[in-house]
Amino acid sequence: MTTLDLLEVNQLGKQIGAKRILTDVSFRAETGDLLVLTGPNGVGKTTLLRILAGLSTASAGEILWNGLGYDLNHGQIGYVSHKPMLYETLSVQENLVFFAQMYGRGSTERVRELLSIVGLWLHRYEPVAILSRGMQQRLALARTLIAEAKLILYDEPFTGLDQEGQALLRAILTEQRTRSIQIVIAHELELLDGLSYEQIRLQEGRLLQGGLRDA
Repeated sequence: MTTLDLLEVNQLGKQIGAKRILTDVSFRAETGDLLVLTGPNGVGKTTLLRILAGLSTASAGEILWNGLGYDLNHGQIGYVSHKPMLYETLSVQENLVFFAQMYGRGSTERVRELLSIVGLWLHRYEPVAILSRGMQQRLALARTLIAEAKLILYDEPFTGLDQEGQALLRAILTEQRTRSIQIVIAHELELLDGLSYEQIRLQEGRLLQGGLRDA
């Protein structure tokens, strides 16, 4: 039986100088939830994800994980940026092995399985620098899966993916619901057709509940 984890974000704020980016952002999510974060450019969506990922600090409010103080823990958090953030001089396989070792997870068989799932096994010896943008994004997805994260954050993850890659990502979003909380920044909601999710919208740094979308 899967243990449910609970993420609580309470009155989160972010201010840089005189500019207020996020104001009193509050929401809750538990294992199985898929939250889709929408809103115009520049309203703080990526900033919110970076705070949740532990890559930036909040100016106000708190984040709780299962009722306790929350900090960056590579065993808990997976982050798929709109930039792949890979080591370009390493091969596809070397990248995934490196991250598997960093997370302390993943056998040789698991590396092969994940590269096969994302369609990169035949490209395993190629340096990341020569891969297309979509292939790099597939590898970033494999890196997140090998971490076995309990919270997965996706910043515009469909960027650069062809139709096959988009279908792969939808399948990953569905499969991960049994074990993770997932939060996705998306601009084109039609790419999420077939999925059930709760939409939350940022407007001028404040969070608006958008309701539940059934598949």
